[in-house]
Amino acid sequence: NPKGGAGKSTTALVLGTTLAAHGATVTLLDCDPNRPIATWAKGGSSTTMRVMGDVGESGIVSAIDAERASQQFVLVDLEGTASRMVSRAIMRSDLVLIPMQASA
Repeated sequence: NPKGGAGKSTTALVLGTTLAAHGATVTLLDCDPNRPIATWAKGGSSTTMRVMGDVGESGIVSAIDAERASQQFVLVDLEGTASRMVSRAIMRSDLVLIPMQASA
C-alpha cells in the first residue's frame, strides 16, 4: 500500500518489539525513506531489538544476509511502492506481511 498510515511501520515495530520481549533476537531494517522506526529508536526504548536505519537499495541484500546469520528474526520495513529495494527484500523473505488500509 503506497499510502501513508496503512500501518506498515507500526506492524513491523510491534512485531519486532514483541518478539524481542519474548526473548528472540531481532533486527529491524528501517528502509522506509522517512525512517520512522529509526527515529523512534533514538527515543531510548528498552527493547533489545536492533534497529538499522541506514540501509539503502544497494545494501539491502547483504544487510539481510548478515543479520540473518546472527539473529532469529530480521524484519524489514519498506516504503509501500514497487521498487528494486522492495523486490530484493521480498526475494530474501520467508514471510511477507502487507498491512492494508480500507479505502473507498
